[in-house]
Formats: sequence, structure tokens, C-alpha cells
Amino acid sequence: MLLTLALWGLLAFLLLASYGPEVEAYPGVKEGMCKGPLLARFPRPDDCLGDQWRQWPALLGVTALAVISTVVAAATTVYAKVLSRLTHQTQARP
Repeated sequence: MLLTLALWGLLAFLLLASYGPEVEAYPGVKEGMCKGPLLARFPRPDDCLGDQWRQWPALLGVTALAVISTVVAAATTVYAKVLSRLTHQTQARP
């Protein structure tokens, strides 16, 4: 369950967080030159294309891992609840 939450958190960070060299956006406010892939305009500057974790194939891979771990966590939780109920039903019968 914690792995699933960590993977979804990583995906959100990679999609939304600014990165790259810091530039002064406003006086006294610095932010990354490159916006996250979900927030950026499509033709990004060449300086933003060097980070391989921010490219769509890597992001789709992280998404696939997050979805698989979510399905496994949900199936394990349902299986544990079913086994618990079956155990209580068999113990209640004389």
C-alpha cells in the first residue's frame, strides 16, 4: 500500500513540478526554467529535453507501475477481508 502511494506521489511530482536551471520569474522569486510536462507548452526549449524522467515514455512506465501496484494492493485487501469473513463464519457454526 505504501509503495502504491509512493509511486502515485512520484508520478504527480514528475508531471507537475518545475525543474531545470533556476531563473528569476519575479523580483526575488526563483523557479525552475522548465515546467512539468503536464503544465508545459508542447514545444519545450532544448534545455528542458535533457531530463529523461520528464519524458513521456518514462512517465508512462511510472504510471504502469503505479496502476499495477494499485490493482495488486486492492486485490490483496479484498482477499484478506474475504478470508476474514469466511473464518468468522466457520467459527460461528457449531
